[in-house]
Amino acid sequence: MNSEKRGLLDDKEMLFTLLTAFVKKSGGKIKISEDEMDSVTTQDMMMMYYDQNNKEIILSTNLLNAPFVEKDIVH
Repeated sequence: MNSEKRGLLDDKEMLFTLLTAFVKKSGGKIKISEDEMDSVTTQDMMMMYYDQNNKEIILSTNLLNAPFVEKDIVH
């Protein structure tokens, strides 16, 4: 997928593309238990950043280490 096609994705397509890339990167399979699913609450927050230098999407649940002030990352 090139950057033009990525830019045209709606939220559902982007989510599916991110999940597919994540599963592929993890060797083709990810298992998530019921307990892991149940442990996610409305208090959990995931942030997504784009690192322009490395051309990477960064997903993080650790807000204390999130790159809020890095100048080359789009928040």
